[in-house]
Amino acid sequence: MQVPLETLSSQLQKYLTVLKGKLVEVINEDYNDFVSLSTKLVNVDGAVTQMQMPLLTLKDKLISAQAAVQSELNALNQGLQRRQQAAKVKALLELMQDTAHVMSKVEKLLAEVDALIAQQGHDNLTRDALDSRTRLYERVASEVSRLKYYLAKGDQLPILQQLQPRADSAVERLSNLLSQALDAALREGHQSAVLHCLQAYTAVGDTHSAEQVVRQALVVPLVESVIAEEQEGRALGAAPASDQLAPVLETMLTRVQEGCGELLQTTMAPQSGLQTFNLLGNSILAAVDQQVASSLPGAFSPGVPTSFISNYRAAMQFLDQLESMCTTKTAFQALRDSPAYDSFLRRWKLSVYFSLRFQEIAGPLEASVALPSLTTVTQEQQSSNSLQLQLQPSLSLWHALQRCTADGVYLQPLADKFARLVLQLLARYAFWVAEGIASKSNGAPTPSQEGLVNPQATGDRSWAGRASPEQLALVRADLDSLAAWTQDQFWPEMRQRLSFLPTEVVESIGSSFKEAQNSLTAQAGPVKNAIVSILLDRCLTVLRQLRGITATYRMTARPLPTRPSHYVGGVLQPLRAFLGTDAGKRLQPSAQQEVAEGVAATVSQQYASMVSELLDMLQKTEQSLARVRRNKPADSAAAGDGSELSNIQKISLQLFLDVKEFGVQLQKHNVQPSSLTEYQDLWSIVAPEDKPLGEAFHENK
Repeated sequence: MQVPLETLSSQLQKYLTVLKGKLVEVINEDYNDFVSLSTKLVNVDGAVTQMQMPLLTLKDKLISAQAAVQSELNALNQGLQRRQQAAKVKALLELMQDTAHVMSKVEKLLAEVDALIAQQGHDNLTRDALDSRTRLYERVASEVSRLKYYLAKGDQLPILQQLQPRADSAVERLSNLLSQALDAALREGHQSAVLHCLQAYTAVGDTHSAEQVVRQALVVPLVESVIAEEQEGRALGAAPASDQLAPVLETMLTRVQEGCGELLQTTMAPQSGLQTFNLLGNSILAAVDQQVASSLPGAFSPGVPTSFISNYRAAMQFLDQLESMCTTKTAFQALRDSPAYDSFLRRWKLSVYFSLRFQEIAGPLEASVALPSLTTVTQEQQSSNSLQLQLQPSLSLWHALQRCTADGVYLQPLADKFARLVLQLLARYAFWVAEGIASKSNGAPTPSQEGLVNPQATGDRSWAGRASPEQLALVRADLDSLAAWTQDQFWPEMRQRLSFLPTEVVESIGSSFKEAQNSLTAQAGPVKNAIVSILLDRCLTVLRQLRGITATYRMTARPLPTRPSHYVGGVLQPLRAFLGTDAGKRLQPSAQQEVAEGVAATVSQQYASMVSELLDMLQKTEQSLARVRRNKPADSAAAGDGSELSNIQKISLQLFLDVKEFGVQLQKHNVQPSSLTEYQDLWSIVAPEDKPLGEAFHENK
């Protein structure tokens, strides 16, 4: 339990106050005795001297006893040190004796082995003879293991250093004998003898030699037989003349499971004591890697991407099946850490494969966007064009994106590279559209975006400068189709491809993809504006006939107008003709409405400007005529004044009828004049005060 310092200090202060009070009370109770205390202390120095003498005597005795005890302790420590030194010397002597004894025993056993070999020979041994010989080898191996332990323990002793060459010779001799015996046992299928040999290898700590023997004696013949059969099938025409790994590796795995299955189970059994062996990696996979690389080198070549990806997937499936044969986590990790595993993976040049795929995927898109004009899709290409895209760059982008996630192209280890390529393709297409629209409007082109397939666009950048509204409509239709497809179909498929990555990584890629998609959809507005700009020029060509109204009513004595001018019905004819074309019909209804509203707004704005200019000119003319009339006779001035007012009224009424009819034409294109700000401004210029905009078109309906 911990008490805060402030609390402890407070309690101690209270306790000190209580003690002082108690002390005062005690002094007050025995005050007389307290005052006379000093008078009662008589002969204090004598009492001190009397007590000091025995204490000094006791001190001398204790010092003497301490010296005696320290002397005995030093003697005891010296004796213990001599005993430890003697024990150490004895241990070294025993170590040298044991080492010499074991060395002699090993050499004696090897002499017995040599005698046995001289009697029985190496070849044509019976199963019993082979079994007894491997048992003897196992016994020798256990003694060699003891010998190696003793030599390592006394490696600083000159005597044992002299024994090292003899020990090395014995180990080498035993290793050769074990290699011969294990090779014979494997070829004979003698599992008991194989087990004794493996136990002997484990005892001497030389598992690598055993793995090499298993590889050469058991695995290499199996692998070579499979490759020979495959090459013979090619020669006879029973197999295709190509380095296809799938059937080869499948057959190899079957043969390995048949020939090595029991041995693998024995070495990986929990209680076998043979788990130090890595036969899957250092024997089986090493043999497969070396033999396939030497006999089928073309299987690893990325020069033919289709064959490469097929072979790579077959190889990864082969590794997965080898890993599934591991019964313990230790065996699994040993397989993955083996040099053969690393060598087998490094043979697959995935970076070269991606470079080839990059050129194959991005090349057509780059070639199509480099053309100086818009190129439409051919009739032959329409059969594989489910999005009904109309322009070659759009179709190239669609095909390129599909290729990035296609089963015959995509590889999981290259997920990051393919994801980046997708972003580059979208950015390149968006840049191509933005660059063309910017050049059409004579503005500065959009800055090159980072990470494009080719930031320095090549070729003529003015493809949109000569583009018609119909061609721009195809661009807008393709943009809308691609934007919807990438969001609804492509990204879910791509996200599924990336599902093996951590969630935060997938979300980061998704955020980048969303930005790339937004850069695509952001071009819809500029393309629409370009269409509106061209249609506006065509509409204004008709609208300029407005200027002839003044001459019509001044040069002729026409009555008050009762219907709109003939040109009004043709003002929006370019818009109507555009929406009636195949290109216009390909636009989505929302895009058609955007174009109609854009044309309506800009034409209304120009219409208002022209009407305002015309009325200003009439006002100035009226003022000039008024000054002239003031200088003429009264009768002549009166006649001229009535005629001129009549002409101005006629022109104003004609403008009102024309603007009202223009509003009717807007309604035919689903544009409500009352909701269009530009038309409201136009209406306010020509309409009488008693003719509100809303009521006028309500009556017209």
